[in-house]
Amino acid sequence: MVAAKRSLPVERRLKGVPLSPGVALGRACFYKRQRTAVDSTSQPDSRQEIQRLHHALRWLARQRSVLARKAEAALGHEHAEIFQAHRLMLADESFQSQLAGSIENNGNSAEHAVETVLNLYKQQFAAADSEYLQQRVADISEIQRDLVAYLNREVGCRRCADAFGCGVKRCRLSNHHILIGEELTASLPIETDHHTIGFIVEKGGPNSHAVILARASRCPVVGNIQSPFASIPVEAQILIDGDSGEVIVNPSEATRARYQVKRAGCGHGVEVSMPVPGLKVMANIGQSADVGSALDAGAEGVGLYRTEMEMLVAGRLLSEAEQAARYSEVIRFMAGRPVCIRLLDLGNDKTAQWMGTTAQGGAAAGRRGAGLLLAHPEFLRAQARALARASVHGPIQVLYPMISHLEQFLELRTLFVQAVTDLQPTGLQHGVLFEVPAACLAAPELMQAADFGCIGTNDLIQYLFAADRSDGDAASHTRFETDAVLWDLIQTLSRTATQAGKPMAICGELAGNPKLTGRIMGSGLTAISTSPSHIAGVRRAASERGP
Repeated sequence: MVAAKRSLPVERRLKGVPLSPGVALGRACFYKRQRTAVDSTSQPDSRQEIQRLHHALRWLARQRSVLARKAEAALGHEHAEIFQAHRLMLADESFQSQLAGSIENNGNSAEHAVETVLNLYKQQFAAADSEYLQQRVADISEIQRDLVAYLNREVGCRRCADAFGCGVKRCRLSNHHILIGEELTASLPIETDHHTIGFIVEKGGPNSHAVILARASRCPVVGNIQSPFASIPVEAQILIDGDSGEVIVNPSEATRARYQVKRAGCGHGVEVSMPVPGLKVMANIGQSADVGSALDAGAEGVGLYRTEMEMLVAGRLLSEAEQAARYSEVIRFMAGRPVCIRLLDLGNDKTAQWMGTTAQGGAAAGRRGAGLLLAHPEFLRAQARALARASVHGPIQVLYPMISHLEQFLELRTLFVQAVTDLQPTGLQHGVLFEVPAACLAAPELMQAADFGCIGTNDLIQYLFAADRSDGDAASHTRFETDAVLWDLIQTLSRTATQAGKPMAICGELAGNPKLTGRIMGSGLTAISTSPSHIAGVRRAASERGP
């Protein structure tokens, strides 16, 4: 009797939000921590509960110190500071007093005190008029979960089709897998072993510490996948695309072959490609540590260095010397290739407590980038001097963000020049980032005054079409990428730059879309800056277009 042929699983695609770039292929692995309900009706002994609380606080502080050392060894000092910040919060006397007071005054258990006090912290951060502060709710939640887990003797376990109860730090079967959970915690990218090559999460934002660490580890993450435990079979093979936000369940051989050109798995770098005639393709980076990925991808320069990411990851305003060291590292590594460094684009959704209440209040009112730098010239002065000091290693293009009119650009440039007169920098150029419609209308005057220009498509689309980029729906933003009004504006900016005899580049998500590369080149633009993971695709599209 002939055995029935076993049918292959059907490929299925889920659409999420890209949080960390890269592609990974592995088996599904589910991570979940079972929570024990907190009993608020019993009357525990207060002295015993406070003792239990302090044991938990000391344990978690030690654990965060270990994670900080691991993060510093693997990723650098700025990433270790994420866990040091956790440790400092745990050691804070005011924080400990609130917890102890909840036990002494209300007769709560240690678990209930942790839940109650940290819920208040989360409410305060969630209500802040700042996406950055809202993202810190995830850090509070992680501390809360870990303290309660310790107090309740809980253990986080993983499960795949063939094993159950693996520890977080290792896979018993030594299989490459995609870890699937409700939320990515900051500790997971550091704690998990090298067999964890990607993450799928139900919740998470691009500025959360967990995602920043995953990005630094070159580990792709896709978020906003609804009910992943129900929608993904336990025996599935998973291919995730952290560039597009697509999750492919049980990918076919044809699909695997199409993705083969990208290196699957965390820490394996990006696809290498060679330059193509007629189009310079450069890399976007957020930190000096990202320059390695840019070089691995064969970037012809750094077209956009988002310097505010250095501050947001560190959790403080970096000193002039610290900034100079980071900028110098990028310039030395690029070895003569162009390096375009954007001034701090802080404000709106990129605010933090260390900026001060005045800065945050201005950001909430719409003051961002250029406006915030004018309101806080001390930010500009430190960065200008750091850039001047770094310029001894090579030429730098300084990009001014959120410019809305000529006088604003001239005032900022004057402040910049005044701040560095004693340093006598060489090779500094000053350019405008066209991302505000008012600046686009003033482009002829701005391009006469500036040394170069760049079109920032993400914010330009947002402000041009009143598109909401904060709702987590990628489609709500990308549907405007082919709008005729936008392309007429891009073409006009390109012509304006040509008439002024100045270079003009383009960056943003639109610039990294290979489907739009031909249209970009057709508009007269010859320089694109995009994520290192998109460089190869853009070059292929440019080659297929031909001369």
